[in-house]
Amino acid sequence: MSGAREAGEDGKTSETVPRTIVVIGATSGIGRACALRLADAGHRLILVGRDRRRGAELAKQTGAVFVGGDVSTRAGIEAVAAGVQAETDSIDTLVNNAGVMIPRRTLTDEGLELNFAVHHLAPFTTTSLLMPLLARGAGRVVNTNSEGHRAPLFGGGDVRLDFDDLQSAHGYSPYLAYSRSKLANLLFTAEFHRRQPAFQTVAVHPGMVRTRLVRSMHSPGFWLLSTATRWMLASPARGGRPLADLATAPAIHNGGYYNGSRPSTPSPHAASRADAEQLWQVTEKLRGPFVAA
Repeated sequence: MSGAREAGEDGKTSETVPRTIVVIGATSGIGRACALRLADAGHRLILVGRDRRRGAELAKQTGAVFVGGDVSTRAGIEAVAAGVQAETDSIDTLVNNAGVMIPRRTLTDEGLELNFAVHHLAPFTTTSLLMPLLARGAGRVVNTNSEGHRAPLFGGGDVRLDFDDLQSAHGYSPYLAYSRSKLANLLFTAEFHRRQPAFQTVAVHPGMVRTRLVRSMHSPGFWLLSTATRWMLASPARGGRPLADLATAPAIHNGGYYNGSRPSTPSPHAASRADAEQLWQVTEKLRGPFVAA
């Protein structure tokens, strides 16, 4: 591939260097929109998702490679990593975008709470297993996050991790579990940057987007709120744009948090170095040592 063309703010195109980009959680919502935008710009894509039918259709549409798999467990991520390694020996950007929101506490096959597994453990383990490929490429990691890390929907007060109940076993709230898992992802982003400064990493809130993420949330309050505010929510195409832009931008605020396209200051709890270090230690006990570059 001699070169990719990327649209600027004025709609004109310019030559860019094509990147090899892995998008986790690519088969619907903002992941799919991100993949379409990156494909239009001429980048080489490896797409990962659980829905093999949707994945095959998207791969055909974009000319990408699809790797089916479930990143909620280490075994699933190991299978995904093997599939990616079979397709490329280097990665320029890894987009960790898999997401869930569930009404009842659900455990993975490993016995871990699903929000925590998908939003924190999956980016940690996926990034770790793909470090050798990232080291041979541009070495950028983009984590999909949420402004929900500050406070839970339908709940007051700010969010911080409860290290005595990381698996949300006591008084499960779907909104608090989601918010805490996104806070954990921000702490991982910051700690990864401190431990691996040669790599580039950011977390991004893509905006309030109409996606399939909340398809299993059936509470009357949530249904009423989502119905009443649906016209205010951004389209998946708009939500996928900051992911695609951060995946390919010449420069980013390394280790930072973005709200859409702009750097933003996360919550004070997301800046806690002590919490980040403790969470890293706990995570390595759950998933094994992080692979250093």
